[in-house]
Amino acid sequence: MSRLLEKAMEKIRSLPDAEQDAVAALILERFSDGRQWDEAFRPLRGRPFRPDPPKPLEMTEGENWEATPENAERISRHINALIEAGGCVLEARRIVSKIRPGVSEKLDYWKKVLAEPVARLSGPGSGGDMRKDMMWLENNADNYKGKWVALRDGVLLGSHESRAELRQILRQSGKLEKSFFVRM
Repeated sequence: MSRLLEKAMEKIRSLPDAEQDAVAALILERFSDGRQWDEAFRPLRGRPFRPDPPKPLEMTEGENWEATPENAERISRHINALIEAGGCVLEARRIVSKIRPGVSEKLDYWKKVLAEPVARLSGPGSGGDMRKDMMWLENNADNYKGKWVALRDGVLLGSHESRAELRQILRQSGKLEKSFFVRM
């Protein structure tokens, strides 16, 4: 029996990580004496299981893929399959970018969801000057190892082993607003 187990372990170890996890989980589920099997399969566990993503629908040359209300459902399913396949977001974005608004609610939804992200700059942040804080950290980090420090504009507001205690101290002294916490 142990030789059979060794052969099975060799076969399982040759599989990709996700498949190893799945096989180990199935074996552990099926055997009532899970403790002895759990030890044997412990090296195979601990990695997340990710099933293979679904394959997107094929867009064949002869089919009509024009964005019309009649084709909207099929195009929407295709876009959904691309997204679920992972790594195909750019392809899905390319498809919806060519579709005019108002063809269907589903396609308008995909156009909105897959639109290029836009970054907008607004007013200054509510915190202090992070450059000064980073300079302080570079110059003083060694003196506060294992402690939490609170900074604002490159000035040390306080330090403590407990972040909660440091927050309470700063709150009581009126220095909590706009403070930056870092564990050293």
